[in-house]
Amino acid sequence: MTDGKTKSRLGRGLSSLISISSDVPLEQPAETSPGPGDIPLGMIVPNPHQPRRTINPAAIAELALSLKSTGLIQPIVVRKVEQGYELIAGERRWRAAKEAGFASIPAIVRDVDQFTQAQMALIENIQREDLNVIDRAAAYRTIIQQLGLTQAELAQRLGEERSSVANYLRILDLSEPVRELVKEGKLHLGHAKLLAGIPGLSEQERLAKLVAARDLSVRELERLIQKKQGPSKSDQTGPSSAYLGELEKSLSRQLGLRVQVKASSRKGKGRLVIRYNTLDEFDQLMKALGVKPEE
Repeated sequence: MTDGKTKSRLGRGLSSLISISSDVPLEQPAETSPGPGDIPLGMIVPNPHQPRRTINPAAIAELALSLKSTGLIQPIVVRKVEQGYELIAGERRWRAAKEAGFASIPAIVRDVDQFTQAQMALIENIQREDLNVIDRAAAYRTIIQQLGLTQAELAQRLGEERSSVANYLRILDLSEPVRELVKEGKLHLGHAKLLAGIPGLSEQERLAKLVAARDLSVRELERLIQKKQGPSKSDQTGPSSAYLGELEKSLSRQLGLRVQVKASSRKGKGRLVIRYNTLDEFDQLMKALGVKPEE
């Protein structure tokens, strides 16, 4: 779950960072390579910034069988280091090639720094869509620690809001059972963010198990928390700012425009503000809403 700004930057994908064209020759890695662009598997080490913490051995075995049958269609991406090469993208393919008994693997060599290496690995995994929230949060923390960045600096480099990076890092403070439910997909990012604000670990776990058992939405969890905490101003004025913030991001992503949702103190009332800067954006909005001018 990312906001619109994140999508616009991270969503560019590896192709925009790698900038490969079919007529650009691959770098020759070593004289011992059996073919152009091939690198001996023994010269490659894993990416130290790999965001995916768990790699399914059964999936690797299945991919290895596929490689034996059809070969590797998409090369891995590496960077040159003092003692060989470090993976940037394609760890599953590299592992499967080793399991399949390959001596070498087609590779594209990129001259990038540590941050770009970490960013490219993160993008690859996010675009696979099965990178869980906890792994993504852990990747953010690893990048911050290894490269000595602040949350604001990481957010700026990734094209995210600082609050988004902070929210991901906060969920790493959840209790282990709750983190496991997030990894398993039984809790979503919105659930995790709300639970991270619960001070007691036992209460976090109780609510998390309740959400998983009843398949509760983020809004339903929010109501449970508010009920537990007793009457508050948020109960009287409508949805919380956290819920409205997530709703604004969702609408902004879908419409491609800045959206504001303003709840009124009167229950069930409020304003939806959609901002456009050009006539083209206005036409885009009308098309998205399915509105046609009356003639």
